[in-house]
Amino acid sequence: MNMISNRFLWFLLILQTTLAQSQSFEVKSGFISLESGIKLYHDLYLPMGQKKIPTILIRTPYGKGGSKIFASHFAKNGFSVVVQDVRGMGDSEGEFTSFNNEKSDGIATLAWINKQPWCNGDIGMWGSSYLAYSALIQADSSNPSLKSVFSLSGWINGAKIMSPGGAFHQMLAIPWLLLIGNTTKLSEQGADLNEMFAHLPLKDAVPQGGLDSTPDVSFDYRSVSIPIFHMNGWYDFTLQANIDAFKKISQSSSNDNQYMMLGPWYHNQIYDQNNMVGEYQIPEIGRMEINQFLELATDWFQYTLNGKSFDYMIDDRINYYVMFHDEWQTTNTWPPKNKPRTFFLNKENQLTSKKASKEITANNYLFDPNNPTPTWGGANFYALEGNIGILDQKQIEERKDVVSFTSPAFSKSELIAGTISVELYISTEGRGTDFTAKLTLVDKEGVSKNLTDDIIRLLPDSLKGKIEKVNFELPDIAFKVFQGEKVRLQISSSNYPKFNRNPNSGIDPLKAEKLMPVQQSIIYSKKFPSKITLPIIKE
Repeated sequence: MNMISNRFLWFLLILQTTLAQSQSFEVKSGFISLESGIKLYHDLYLPMGQKKIPTILIRTPYGKGGSKIFASHFAKNGFSVVVQDVRGMGDSEGEFTSFNNEKSDGIATLAWINKQPWCNGDIGMWGSSYLAYSALIQADSSNPSLKSVFSLSGWINGAKIMSPGGAFHQMLAIPWLLLIGNTTKLSEQGADLNEMFAHLPLKDAVPQGGLDSTPDVSFDYRSVSIPIFHMNGWYDFTLQANIDAFKKISQSSSNDNQYMMLGPWYHNQIYDQNNMVGEYQIPEIGRMEINQFLELATDWFQYTLNGKSFDYMIDDRINYYVMFHDEWQTTNTWPPKNKPRTFFLNKENQLTSKKASKEITANNYLFDPNNPTPTWGGANFYALEGNIGILDQKQIEERKDVVSFTSPAFSKSELIAGTISVELYISTEGRGTDFTAKLTLVDKEGVSKNLTDDIIRLLPDSLKGKIEKVNFELPDIAFKVFQGEKVRLQISSSNYPKFNRNPNSGIDPLKAEKLMPVQQSIIYSKKFPSKITLPIIKE
């Protein structure tokens, strides 16, 4: 827990010390009163000598002082800025319950700002991570003053963040809840994170609010008409929820004034001044320094609130980074137009274009949740520092509970971008169980580098037959496979401690007190064609 606290304090220090700015504005403290009488406190940044101007609203659970660098930069560029502590955090009154009050409290705050003498009626919202959620959740607002949102690592529906595939994202939920001040008996007794992840029953280790990961907050995608800039990274655990928000808004409201930038980064890497994503070094073309980020956000608000030109991505609204090719590509649709290529799994651990025969064959392995397949790389939270991004998968692929399937060497280079789908036919001894899928790139030296991964939790009522179909949609990715390289698919049944372990007994994994080893089988035949489909982009 000390590591996370220190990392957060270091993050705040960067925000306070990076880009020292001239004081061309004044800062005033104040509050708004909700109908309930609860007071939400804020800092107001006002440029000197200006009267009615556009306003940028930032709502944060991390203390309004932590957003000083952003507010200062926006104020220096002619915007009034309100940085507000959300309900129950910082100086604000009331009780903090994750996500649940941000919609209603944001609506009240927008209405208050619109009445102030320094606001000209044009409001934008900015945020990253939780702050971005607080902004995006207002995008369907009926308040005509909200004209724009800039979101880094934001989302609207958090199900794919907190419970992807039905599994509990404990490596995010538990340390984050401890970070914001929630406790459990275990944490009060001095238990470290590894002890909490391993505790049975797990529900006793989860701080208050951790099991309510997807609050019922209404959102009407059809009503979104304002311009939104979405920004995320391939190794950010909010990635798919962010892309889903972009796609749903585009499809439901015909909003063609959305922009999206998908880079090679992990969560909040822009603030870390770090150019490594695991063992992968981001070249200069893929880096986003804090000053570049501030200028991009400022240009966005100048465009959407002041009517100035926005030269970034003039023709195509989506800019995405291609891993290993180290270049940016643009498109107007996501995923980009592609030609699917399917590889079939077989008992010889191959990915092949040849379909399986009528005969049913299988690979078997023992899934023992007492000795789970460990988390090694990926889109992870800070809880296990050094376990984020791209890592050599050798130690994982040597395990007996991981079955790997490898393609032939590609005869020509191919660009792959979008969603990778896996259709798996399985059988299990478990009354409920998990399956995981991870795609890797195998370079010419034989090093296997993780690209994207997912998990599916199978409940007892979904295991009605001897053979069941499991469908994965791995989080989106863009990468280049060069001639002579291969792709590999890892199948297993755990990704621990990122996700909690399945006891295989049919008992709720949060309540189970015992874990049961079971045999798992991956099935192949003409009737049961286990396969993976890659979206190939024509260059």
